[in-house]
Parts: sequence; C-alpha cells; structure tokens
Amino acid sequence: MIWACLLMLAGGYAAQLCRVPISSDLCKLLLLVSLAMLFDRRSRLPGFALLGFILFIQAGQGIVDNRLDDQFAGDSLLTRVRIVDFPRISASSVVMLVEPLDDRRLPRRSRVSWFEPPLQPTIGDVWEFELRLRRPRGYSNPGVFDAEAWLFRQEIHATGYVVNGKRNRRLETDTAGTIDRFRREFIARAVVATDSSDVAAVLAAVGVGARHLISRAQWNSYAVSGTSHLVAISGLHIGLAASVAFLLARILTGVLRIAANTMIAATVVAVLVAAAYTVVSGFGVPARRASVMLLVVACAVIRRRPVDPFTTVAAAASAVFVADPVATTAPGFQLSFSAVVLLLWMARARQFTDAGRGLLLRVAGSVRQLFIMQVFLLFGLMPLTAVLFQRLAILALPANMIAVPLFSIVTVPFTLAGLACRGIAERLGHVALQIAACSIEYLLAFIDWLVRLPFADVTVAEVQRDGWLLLMTPLLWVLLPRGWPGRGVALLAVPALLLYAKPVPDEGCVDVHVLDVGQGLATVVQTAQSNLVFDTGASFRGGGNVAEQVIVPFLKSRRIKRIDWLVISHADNDHSGGVLSLHEYAEVGVVLAGEPLRQTGVATTPCRAGQHWQADGVGFRLLYPDAAVPRKGNDASCVLLIEAGRHKLLLTGDIEARAERSLVGSRLLSAVDAVVVPHHGSLTSSSTPFVDTLSPLVAIVSAGHANRWGFPKEQVVRRWNATGALVLETGKSGAISLRLCAANGLGLLRRDRYERRRFWRTDAN
Repeated sequence: MIWACLLMLAGGYAAQLCRVPISSDLCKLLLLVSLAMLFDRRSRLPGFALLGFILFIQAGQGIVDNRLDDQFAGDSLLTRVRIVDFPRISASSVVMLVEPLDDRRLPRRSRVSWFEPPLQPTIGDVWEFELRLRRPRGYSNPGVFDAEAWLFRQEIHATGYVVNGKRNRRLETDTAGTIDRFRREFIARAVVATDSSDVAAVLAAVGVGARHLISRAQWNSYAVSGTSHLVAISGLHIGLAASVAFLLARILTGVLRIAANTMIAATVVAVLVAAAYTVVSGFGVPARRASVMLLVVACAVIRRRPVDPFTTVAAAASAVFVADPVATTAPGFQLSFSAVVLLLWMARARQFTDAGRGLLLRVAGSVRQLFIMQVFLLFGLMPLTAVLFQRLAILALPANMIAVPLFSIVTVPFTLAGLACRGIAERLGHVALQIAACSIEYLLAFIDWLVRLPFADVTVAEVQRDGWLLLMTPLLWVLLPRGWPGRGVALLAVPALLLYAKPVPDEGCVDVHVLDVGQGLATVVQTAQSNLVFDTGASFRGGGNVAEQVIVPFLKSRRIKRIDWLVISHADNDHSGGVLSLHEYAEVGVVLAGEPLRQTGVATTPCRAGQHWQADGVGFRLLYPDAAVPRKGNDASCVLLIEAGRHKLLLTGDIEARAERSLVGSRLLSAVDAVVVPHHGSLTSSSTPFVDTLSPLVAIVSAGHANRWGFPKEQVVRRWNATGALVLETGKSGAISLRLCAANGLGLLRRDRYERRRFWRTDAN
C-alpha cells in the first residue's frame, strides 16, 4: 500500500509539471493500460505511477474543458444564479461563488465580485444578475502567490463582476440545503456569543469550517505565528468529535444493552459522526484525511487486525488522491499529510513513557513531549513552508506550545458542544460557545503580542539551484537518530536560510523586472547594491492594491527591504496606487514624481530633465519632463534612461505623442536596447519618429490581459515590430525580466508565464 501510494502521488506530481494537454482519447487509452499493468506483478509499480499521472491529467483537463466559452468572455450576460458558498464581504464589495440555473452559457462555478451592492447576498440566495465574465486568469510573477493555480484547484471556471444597475434583483432567499442552513445558523450563534468579530470568525472556522469572516490581517497573523492549522478542520477536530461520540455510544449501548458488541457499535457511531462532521465542515483536505484514516483504523479494529500507522496514512492519501486528484496541489494536502508522517516518525524513533510517575512528573513529561513534537514539526515542515509561503514560522514553537493545549482542552471541545447543543439545549450551547470564545480571545491576544516582536515575520528568498540542498538540510534533524554525526548541521541551516539571497547583478550590470500588474505599470530595477522601483500599479475599488499583492511579495522573494529610489511617473491610479504600501513595507529613500501625490500625503521631489546619478557602475538619467514647460496628466510622466556602458533601457511612463515629439526634438534620445512602451501601447503614444529613434531590440508592453481598451493596439505593435523589435506583453508573458550589462549588452532572463507553462494554464508567448 505504501509503495502504491507513493508511486501514484509521484505520477500525480509529474502530471502537475506537464506543459501540454493530452487528448481525451489518449487519456482513456493510457488509463486502461495503467489498470492492466496493475494485474501483472512485474509492471505493477510503474502501473501505479502511470495511473496517478493519468488520473490527475483527466481531472485537470475536466476543469479546463468546463471553463467559460471564449465567445461569452467580456459580454454582459443577464442570467439567474444561486450563491453556493458564504460570500466574503468587505467594506464596499462582496465576492461570491455562484452556479447557474439552466443557463448553458455559464460554466458550472464562477467567482464574481459585486461592488457597492444595495443588498447583502447570502448563501442559498437566487439572483438575477447582469454578469461580465472571463476565463480564470491571474497575475504571473516570480516569488508571488499564484492566483491562477489557486483558481484551478478551487475548480473555478470563470471570474468576473456584477454590472451595477436595475437589472440585478433577488428572486428567492433561503433556498440553501440542510447542511448549509445548519452552518449558517451556527455562524449566527457564534456571532452572538462574542462581541469580537475576530473571535467570531475563528469560532465559525473551528465549528463548521467557514473561513469567510477571517480578515486578511488575521490570516497574516496566523501565518507569521504558524497557527493557521488551528482554523482548519483537521485531525484534532475530527478526532475529538469521534472520541466523544465513541465514548457516549459505548456508555449508552452498555447501559441500555442495545448491542451485542458495544465496541463495534461505538466504533461505527464514531466513524459516522466523523464523516458527518467532515461534510458539515466543508469537506476540506485535512478533514478528509482524518476521516479516511479513522475509517481504516475502525475497519482494522472491527476485524481484529493489527493497524500499521504508515499504511493507514498511505491508504488515506490514496483515497483522497483518487477521489480528487487536484487536491494534491493544495498546501493543505502537502502540509497535513507531511505533519502526520513526521509525528508517526517521531513516535517510532522516540519512546515516551510516564508509567509509574506522579502527577507533576506526568505533566512535565507531557510538556516535554509537546515541545519535542513542535520542534520536529518546525524542522520537518521547514522546507515546505519555505517553498509554499517563503517564510520560516519561527514563532510556531512558542505559539503552538500555548495554542495546541488550549485548543485541544478548551476551544475545540466547547465549540463542538456548542455545535451539538441545539433546540431545547441551545442555552447550554450558547454557554459552551462563550467559553470557547473566551479561550480564543486570550489566544488571539497572545498571537497579536507575538507577531509584534521585531523578529516575528521571518521571510526567505525564493530558492533556486543549489539553494535546494540548503533547504532540505533541516530534515537531517528529523530523519537521523540522536547522536548521529552531521545531525547538528540542521541547526545551522536555519540561519543559513535566513541569510540566503538570490544572486544580484555584477558591477556594471542591472536587472530590470517589468512585473505583471494587469492594467498598470510596476518595474523593479536592481543593481549590485541598490534598488529602484518605477511606478507601483493600481489600487482597487474593493480595497487593497497591486503593491500589496505583487510588488511587496516580489521584493520579499529577493530579500529587498530598502528602495533607494522610488519613481512615480505621474499621479494616475494605475501608476501610483501602491505608494503607501511600499512605504509601510520598505525603507524608502528618494521619491521622485512627475506630479504631486496629494492623495497619499507622501512628500516627493519633482522629476526634472537632467537629474542623474550612478549606482554600481550603472547610470540613471531623467530625460523628461523639462522644468521650463509645466505638464500635467500623462505628459507629466517621468522618463528614465538606464545606461550600462553603451547599452541602454528606457522607462517611459504614460507619455503621449506631444511629449515624444519634445524628446525627439531635444536630441536626448538615441537607439536603446530595450524600452517599456509608453501608455500601455495606446494609439496616443508610440509615434513613428519616437519608435524609429529608439529602434530597440525588445519593446515591453505593460497591459492587462484582454483589457477593455484593447491595449496594445495592433498598429502600435506593428510599428515596433517594423524596427526589428521583439514585442512582449506582460498580459501574455507575465513578468518580464531583463539583464543589461556594460560588457554583454541585453539578455532576456525570464518570461514568467512561459516558465510556468502547464496544461491547465492559458497559453503564454
């Protein structure tokens, strides 16, 4: 079973790296081949690997095939839908998961936003909406959260928004099923049980797996403190629910004598309760894992067979994978099963006993076991957390030393009691929820204190090449027995990971990263010892901005904490929307701007032609605007020339034809190696004299995929192509990274969407 599980998972993970789709007919043929291979002992092992590969390909291709038809993308569709999950409500918007009612134009599941809704929708509502949808797609940047992969594993087939207007109306309410009504009722009771919205959010997550009330700030605190697992229904919750059910069933069947074998009856009841709670909690991966493991153990107990823990885990992993192959892409799958395997490995390697000891010694022994368990998990999960979240949860050790006992003894038992006590016992359930809420309040206060410590948020750089060897070193502490030589090296890996950084350009070289920020512009420029950010992308109507989502994570992935020069080309939102977020994250030196940033309150120095500076053998020179001719709007944009020896790269902001004529007439321009095309490829820019003067090797357009303005315009692309330039678009290529060196000239380092090509992603160029 263990080898079969490992090989199936290996096949599934190999399929995740597949870049080209496989036809349905070939998939069916390979599935039959893999099943046939399982009947022959000599081919059984590769048969399991092939089976895992094909199961994932089929599941993934099914998601792709069910996506929104291209012919309806961008159209206004008046349709009737049902809200099938708890909407996530923010200050001015709501995000909903909807399914259509008898409308073949819409895919099975869509994620839509509604800005400033007149009514608050809820789960189970039936609405008539005017929707504008597109196929699932996200920004593509190195070292940044992969939204497109998240949409894929959530099986979301379209994204979009509700067009505000009188055509939107609620047709029915309270049409949710029994389980959703039960969950909604519990959430209402959780809100009543406490005055704190943060506490109520955790109660809802712990009780019924509803995490829509948890704010972004809360999620960040849990991630930094390593306590995110506490708000996911997992083995702890399922195990406690099953244990209480087993105990009560054993007592009742024994007292009432309604079963010949009370052990079997109680075991069956425990399994049923665990399965029911898994369904009520939203059927998350950790809950599924715990339920399947419990079922395997129950079957062994009923049949009076010995139970091998590792075989049980393998059976659970195989069952989850076969039922939902795409679940293996979720961090919850990887972390949940890895944690269980680590704990079983620890239990086998270390034998703890408290037999014959007094109460105090037993308590001390339990604390010691908990400490060792947390150290095991810290080192054992360190490679995963570094890869998945680019951070080391150093605070997980002290946080979980308090949180795990508190949740195990107080929070989860009393939350489950509140969940179970309804009807005539609702008052008792309310008291239980208040006790659980009190424990959560104390825990959140402790976590809030922890995350305010100066060393709390420990991030690591994106790992590449030989960094993988360093990343896996902490596992030596977990896998090697005590006393083995080399085991202590694992301790040195922690500071080494903290100090690890991606290679920076050599003296006389500069890296330029034009990030994928949708319809906007954000460029990070890095020399050997300095950093410059040119524009910050947009802020959003529903809250947040591109800097939070893209620029800051990108900077973290390169361990950049100081921005020596922040250049804001002009005041338009799609260029200046993230200024404050960058100031909150990094130490910012000089701020240059083409226009005053009045809404941000940030003091700036005006961009003026002639300003220049040097950094690590690379020259920076502002060519525009001229102080003698006041400008505003697009034509006030800063134009920055970066020079490495005789090689040049030009950043242009949103200048239009008038500013281009001024630049060409000033004779400050000459041929460049690369240029970021003005104004996202608009017809109002990229005039023929300007394009001919620059004659670049590479012309980069920062524009959103399928944006409503149709940027870049086809005529503009042809104009740049006519000079021999390779035209790249962030909307198609993702983030585009270049290196400009005095000695070697221009090199194309990376097109992120091309590097991340997978069979389930939108095509890249």
